[in-house]
Amino acid sequence: MFAILAAAATVVAIEGATILTGAGEILDRGTLVFEDGTITAVGRDVSVPDDAERIDATGLYLTPGFIDARSTFGLTGRSWDSDRLMTPARQIAESIEIAEDSEWLRSGVTTTYVSPGGQNLVGGYGAVVKLNGRLLRERAALSVSFGETALEAFDEPTTRQGMIGLLRQAFIRVQDDAGRGEDERALAQVLAREIPLRVLANTPDDILTALRLAEEFGLALILDSAAGGHEVADAIAEHGAAVVVGPSILGIGSGGSFETFAHTPANAGKLHEAGVTIALSTFASRGRSVVMEGVMAKAHGLDEAATLRALTLDAAQILGVADEIGSLEPGKSADLVLWENHPLGTWGETRLVIVDGETLFER
Repeated sequence: MFAILAAAATVVAIEGATILTGAGEILDRGTLVFEDGTITAVGRDVSVPDDAERIDATGLYLTPGFIDARSTFGLTGRSWDSDRLMTPARQIAESIEIAEDSEWLRSGVTTTYVSPGGQNLVGGYGAVVKLNGRLLRERAALSVSFGETALEAFDEPTTRQGMIGLLRQAFIRVQDDAGRGEDERALAQVLAREIPLRVLANTPDDILTALRLAEEFGLALILDSAAGGHEVADAIAEHGAAVVVGPSILGIGSGGSFETFAHTPANAGKLHEAGVTIALSTFASRGRSVVMEGVMAKAHGLDEAATLRALTLDAAQILGVADEIGSLEPGKSADLVLWENHPLGTWGETRLVIVDGETLFER
């Protein structure tokens, strides 16, 4: 019923829902108004324009669209990997193809960070894309992979020390050399903190190595997966690195069995308790969505408010797009999900998914 209203109207008011803003506020029987794809008002006492189409959402929950902070969504085959050890200038955005109808979209996910794979020491630029196909950031971060995944893909180097040595040398060359090609310019962006370095690291030792590297060169660091992050959570918190926590059930792309020996579904909760800013991810292109990662994290110790932020505002801040998405505030994109029952509960189910003010799914 209300999908037709939302699609046809310039001004739409969603009334009566329990609004979970993504920023920690809960508004009982709140109202949200959006116009031309942008939120214009949110609150309990909102003046609704006379010409607005009204959606009665009494008894439902309203949240921002959820964010998967690392995936291979929209990539086919092995298009996220390269046959060279270091490909800093490669842009994964050029390989993304968004299907019109997505199972993830229907589950309430509206944005994801699409990453190069883990087989390259330096895999290139990851991108932030909405599931309606709109690219938010073409060069959101530079992806790097430590550990067995990268070591096993190439004949050289043969040790972790050798791998880190190559990366250090690359950064030093960029610092010392004014003449730069595309690869060097990509590394220079990281050195200038224009974009973060995202390091796939799972063992506590690899995580600590990533922290030391970031401190040596003054880099903005995001840790990906970090299965053993809870064992060195205090060091991560002291450094100030954010963590995109890997999937609660490990699969291809999450690292080898040795690397993830410290894996636990309580990782997100323990990192948050130590003061680390976290987001959640699937590392996948299909299957169960990041909404279930939120359910699992909450079931294993991450409190409800932190879980919602890890799927919304904290994820958006880590991805560098919090000025546009991640919370329900005036001026931000109308990426909205109406839920039957609480979204992080056993019976949570999407009723309506809106991206940029356009209804893309109605149950």
